[in-house]
Amino acid sequence: MKRVFRFSEGRDGAARDVRSEIRFHLEMRAEEFVAQGMTPEEARRAAADAFGDVEAIESEVRSLRSGNERRRRLRDGLRGFGTDVAFALRTLRKNPGFTLSAVAILTLGLGATTSVFTVVNGVLLRPLPYERPESLAMVWLQGSAAEGLAGNLPLSSGFYLDLKAQARCLEGIAGFRSWSYSVAGDGPAEKVEGARVTPSLFGVLGVRPYLGQTFTEAEAAPGGPRVALISWSYWRRRFGGAPSVVGQRVMLSGEPFTIVGVMPKGFAFPRGAELPPGLNFAARTDLWTPFVFSAADTRDHGTLNMAAVARLAPGVTAAAAEAELTAQLHRWSEENGSRQRLDYRLVSLQEQAGGPVRRSLLILMGAVGLVLLIACANVTNLLLARTAARQRELAVRAALGAGRGRIARQLATENIVLALLGTGLGLAFSVGAVRAMLSLVPRSLPRVDDVSVDGRVIALALGAAVVLGLLFGIATAYQVRWTQLAASLHDAAGRATGGLRRRLGRRFLVVLEISLSLVLLIGAAELTMSFLRLQRVEPGFSAERALVADVQMPLANGFDPARDGPRWRAFFAQLLDRLNAAPGIVAAGGVSSMPLTGVEEGSGVRIVGRPAPTTSSGLRTQYFVTAGRYFEAMGIRLAAGRVFDGRDRSDGAPVVIVNREFVRRYLPGASPLGLQIVGNFEFFFSNPPPARTIVGVVDDVRQAARDASPVPQVYVPEDQMPYPSQTLVLRTEGAASIALRPLQTEVKALDPVASVSNVRSLEELLASSLARQRFSATMLGLFAAAAMLLSMVGLYGVIALHVGQRRREIGVRMALGARAGDVLRLVLDEGMRITAVGLVVGVAGALATGQVLRSLVYGSTAGDPAVFAASALGIGLVSLAATYLPARRAARVDPTVSLRAD
Repeated sequence: MKRVFRFSEGRDGAARDVRSEIRFHLEMRAEEFVAQGMTPEEARRAAADAFGDVEAIESEVRSLRSGNERRRRLRDGLRGFGTDVAFALRTLRKNPGFTLSAVAILTLGLGATTSVFTVVNGVLLRPLPYERPESLAMVWLQGSAAEGLAGNLPLSSGFYLDLKAQARCLEGIAGFRSWSYSVAGDGPAEKVEGARVTPSLFGVLGVRPYLGQTFTEAEAAPGGPRVALISWSYWRRRFGGAPSVVGQRVMLSGEPFTIVGVMPKGFAFPRGAELPPGLNFAARTDLWTPFVFSAADTRDHGTLNMAAVARLAPGVTAAAAEAELTAQLHRWSEENGSRQRLDYRLVSLQEQAGGPVRRSLLILMGAVGLVLLIACANVTNLLLARTAARQRELAVRAALGAGRGRIARQLATENIVLALLGTGLGLAFSVGAVRAMLSLVPRSLPRVDDVSVDGRVIALALGAAVVLGLLFGIATAYQVRWTQLAASLHDAAGRATGGLRRRLGRRFLVVLEISLSLVLLIGAAELTMSFLRLQRVEPGFSAERALVADVQMPLANGFDPARDGPRWRAFFAQLLDRLNAAPGIVAAGGVSSMPLTGVEEGSGVRIVGRPAPTTSSGLRTQYFVTAGRYFEAMGIRLAAGRVFDGRDRSDGAPVVIVNREFVRRYLPGASPLGLQIVGNFEFFFSNPPPARTIVGVVDDVRQAARDASPVPQVYVPEDQMPYPSQTLVLRTEGAASIALRPLQTEVKALDPVASVSNVRSLEELLASSLARQRFSATMLGLFAAAAMLLSMVGLYGVIALHVGQRRREIGVRMALGARAGDVLRLVLDEGMRITAVGLVVGVAGALATGQVLRSLVYGSTAGDPAVFAASALGIGLVSLAATYLPARRAARVDPTVSLRAD
């Protein structure tokens, strides 16, 4: 009561209370001393001495009082909040229809948003699991597009060693390249995806092993001990998680290696989806061995087959490092007379991992944001209608003493509780939704192992719930007619939902929903049309009834064609001869890298007898090593000449087959058969490389992707340029799976250490080449369908509410002679006018955002009129159906019952 009556005294009231109380104690003590015979002055001094330091006591009492006040306010606030939450739960329980509808809509909107954000967070936002990841960068070479060297190019061993020795702007640098091993067991040999890495890799990344130690420089020296590191998952899978694995010897590709350590859980660098596909890294790396540089490697600046990651020195930016490294490279080019103009480019490791999919994921994030906005508009409409119907209840509470702030707080609490219920179910929904999303792109999505519902995702969901609850609370508080609450006690509850302003507000929300739905539907339709056009693009081969499998020869001691070439050649020749003779197999062949995988090797070539081109890089082409009846097994059509046959042995005349694009670009108007070319790709196999005669021309085959333009390609027979690994293609008479057993049997019979892996049908490979496009089109299509459903629910609710409010009017009209058809048209007109406004706004929005999808659409630009017209027609028809149901109910109103009820 003292706080109530002294409220007007201001903030100093508590301090005055303390001083007054202390003064009272001093006066009472002084009176006691006066009664004992002291003078008033002596009594006051004695009372002060007995009491102690007045200022210190006053400060301590004020502090205690302030603390008590804070605890009281906190206790009262928590008690009030608990009361509000309990009342909110009772209110929601008493209105199950409204609660279930609102929670279902919020679950859909928040669940979809959380699912997409989980992927975006894992791929783009979550820091990489390395020490100080912001200072890590990939180092690439970059040339000019005019010279056929556009894009990021790997380093050579010579360039890497130059950087390691000279780059002062780098705290450290590490090199690596893909290198698979086979491990023999009781059954077929197992292929283990690995990488050869310099010992500095783990120090540059700042990663320490879970068990054991990493490589030393001595182990990477020529003739050093053969050692290996294994991943945590491979350790658990192959060795059962036994700590004694450190020091254990294993046979990798027929050679003994000692395991010196196990890397921590989750470490799988390099991961293939985070790097250019041409480097041929697997989705996860399970085995690491030291990168040993030979004397020839130190001088090799021409073979670009090595990736490098560096850590910037403290205080050095990527731009400054690029400039310094490029200046060093230009000086090297001048000193060595190099004609190629190359620069260094540094790409942050975070950008390298997520950059290729950043635009697609952000578009999906924007799309799901529109779905959430539509869901919020729908829930807002439900809340506005419910709040309008609660005017009498709110009026009773106001009459009993509840102020405007108290009622607004209660409404906000109810809406926050409602949003939290939707968020909880949305988080549960998102766990399954994320798994479904990742199943659409199992290999091509970078950082897929980092995608999970973590603290950041949960915090975002809870934050969104609180924000949405507050916004809903503001909307409902704004809906309350504060000046008319008393009058609401005398109104009928059914009329509490009227009011022009409120009707216009609800219609505006439905217009917003329809327009956003149209934007999403147009985007989904354009992506779907793009996907269908891509499916119709001829890949250059026939995918029916064919099995594909990778076969890897043991390769532990390095890539040495001069030493191991005869063994590789004999193995694949015998294997394919046996498979071609096996029952059920129509044709069997192999190639060094399959189409549509993005894995490619490029080289410069020159045409014998033709003048050298003006560009410094010469003519550029992709090259492939083929074995057996590859062209027949793949269904690649022969345009001219012949395919490889028994004449093209190792001791025969060197030959080559080119594609149509090679002829169009480099030999226009001339017959290519009989002409000779010389390629840099043969430096590994023969020096100087021989001139090869063109004996055939085949159709263009898409190597990088279905939407990539054809590029010049050259095919060389395995017999003349042996290669240790081949992807075999087995075309069968029946189901492709029948070729698997003879393949495994023949490989094991010829070489037990050779491995067979990555077995799939050619149709599966063809489908996986469109995985990202299918993912984008599917997700946007689902979002568009959800948005359309929510919009139609919102439109139905508004029209149904409109019909309920005008029930008496409709009864009067029908009593005066209006027919059911007139009432039907009246209500349909209302719904279609709302739809028409939404479509106009949606078309404008789609035109404004059309550029966003341009990079994802193949074959036509965004903004196709046919797509716009079809999408608008679809929205219009669904809106008509949503409006027809309440319109038909209105047309069946009995005027006598309606007037009597009112």
